[in-house]
Amino acid sequence: MTTQEQYIARLKEYVEAKFGRTISTIEDCEALGEAVGEVTNIRLDSRAYMPIFTGNAAPRPVTLSTLARYLGYGSWSDFCTSSDVKPAEDKDIIPTTRRWGVIILTIIAIMVVVAAIILLIIGSKSKEANNEEMLQPVVESIEQRWMARTQEECNTIRAYIAEENYRETIDCFVTGYEELLKSDIAKELEAAAKSKGISLDQQKITTYSDSISSRCRAMYEVLYLEIDSQR
Repeated sequence: MTTQEQYIARLKEYVEAKFGRTISTIEDCEALGEAVGEVTNIRLDSRAYMPIFTGNAAPRPVTLSTLARYLGYGSWSDFCTSSDVKPAEDKDIIPTTRRWGVIILTIIAIMVVVAAIILLIIGSKSKEANNEEMLQPVVESIEQRWMARTQEECNTIRAYIAEENYRETIDCFVTGYEELLKSDIAKELEAAAKSKGISLDQQKITTYSDSISSRCRAMYEVLYLEIDSQR
């Protein structure tokens, strides 16, 4: 087990102790999210907590930082500094910074590939070719605007890179921006399609919205990677 995994295991132990029970289901994560929100005023999707308590994926930095705050620490870095965890005795283990960089880059690549596959499948199965031809420019236009907006927001955040609480600044930005990605893109797609007389069911709205959100999310996840690469 790497040192990073040891820290996460210790975090899980402390969170369950404070929460008062074992966390193993999505319902448990939903309840945890409410408890965390009451303490930190930060509300993440309940699925963000699943990787920590199921161990089937790498948790996102914003999730680790939020749970650290739930325990009374200023950030994830503060929790790691305060925790009594000895490094794993394995000379072949990849350094933590490099390991997280590889994980984040892999996640970004997977998200982009999945988004592209989803769009191809929808296009191949569509029986209304004319409707799809009208819809594509609308989706591309909205995607370009959100990508540009995300890039602009990321550049604004980078202006604070010299500040001591830069990671916390990123965490706060990501938390708020996640809410916009979940609601505003879907509303914009629906309104744009309606204005042009394009038939767009809820499934397609969700699919296109998730695809655009994934690409935007991949852009601001790089902010965390930049911090790690400078260590």
